[in-house]
Amino acid sequence: MILEPKQTHVAYHCPHCGTAVLGYVGEFALSADMLKIKCDCGKSLLTVTYTNDKKIRLAVPCLFCENPHHFVVSQELFFSKDIFLLGCPYMGMDVCFIGKPAPLQKALNESAAALNDFFEKNGLVLPALEEQGEELQGEENGDEELFFPDEQVYDVIHFLVKDLEADGAIDCPCGTGPYETEIMAGGIRVFCGECGAEYFFPVESVSAAEDFLNLNALTLLPKEN
Repeated sequence: MILEPKQTHVAYHCPHCGTAVLGYVGEFALSADMLKIKCDCGKSLLTVTYTNDKKIRLAVPCLFCENPHHFVVSQELFFSKDIFLLGCPYMGMDVCFIGKPAPLQKALNESAAALNDFFEKNGLVLPALEEQGEELQGEENGDEELFFPDEQVYDVIHFLVKDLEADGAIDCPCGTGPYETEIMAGGIRVFCGECGAEYFFPVESVSAAEDFLNLNALTLLPKEN
């Protein structure tokens, strides 16, 4: 019997630009490293890690608080629920959304409406929060239809990168790392968290991603300005 890997999606509202930021979390990738879900504005970051007793720890940016909130949940709760929400303990508003894409998008829309109403009633200023529908960040660019790799493709490339990093087989200008991966239109980007050097894997399927598993070294090039 083949067991399906556990997987879910996590989203939050960026406190700096108001964008709904969506990320995929797979059990396989998470076991290898801390996962980081970043906003395109570069000013907020949600992290997901295992605790020592194999629970899930999340550090979630908050629209109301200066510092992120830290939550610990069981693996069963994290990976199994259609939708699960985590709230700011001071304001009672949802700040983290975990679950399957359709109910997660619905929860984000409802949250955006509630937040806009709250800030308007209290005369506060907040970056524009828009209902996301099926256009969550990273799924569309202008009027072009862009292909985004399957989550299993990400897991394969993430495993490859961590394996090469452990072997000291990734070369970049600074030579220090850490080396991270993210889903981009058309493939998977590998980049150095220190100097920003990068490499792009153009992959459209799991089998295409697995073709890279025979690589024994990887060179990252300086990011073009």
